[in-house]
Amino acid sequence: EMTGVLDATSGKERPTLSGTIGRSAVTVRILSDGVHYGRTEVVAVPAQGVDAIVGVHPSPGGVMGYLRSWLGQDIEIGDEAFDAGYLITGKPEAAAKGLLSAPVRELVVALGPKLAGLTYEKARATVVLHGVETDPTLLGAAIDLASAAAGWSG
Repeated sequence: EMTGVLDATSGKERPTLSGTIGRSAVTVRILSDGVHYGRTEVVAVPAQGVDAIVGVHPSPGGVMGYLRSWLGQDIEIGDEAFDAGYLITGKPEAAAKGLLSAPVRELVVALGPKLAGLTYEKARATVVLHGVETDPTLLGAAIDLASAAAGWSG
C-alpha cells in the first residue's frame, strides 16, 4: 500500500507522475531511446541518502550470464535464489548487501520479467521497467521498490 501523493502532469512531454512517498520525492515517467523503444522509469530521491552505488539487473543465464557476472564482478549477498537470478554490483561491496535486505529483494522479485534494473547512485534510486507500463499493480510495485531503496540509510 502506498502512502503519499503522486500528481499527474503532461504537456509536450510524455505524462509524468510526481510527488512524495514517505520522505522521498518520486517521479514516474516514460522514456524512449533513438529507435523509440519505450521504458518506464521510477526515480525516488530521499531527503538524505547514502554515498554508494548499487546495481541489480536480471541475469541472462547461461554462458552470457556467466560472462556478465565475471566481467561485472557480480556480488553474492547470501540468498542463493536471488544471487542466481540477478547480477549485483556495488561500491562499496557492503552497500549492495546493505541495500538488498529481504524486503527489498522481495520487491525486486515481484516485478518479474518486467524489471530491467534497479540502481542506487548517490542517494537516487531508479527502477527501470521494460516497455511502457500501464498496469497499476506493476507501477505500484515499481514505486514501492524505488521508495524502499531510497529509504535505505546505509
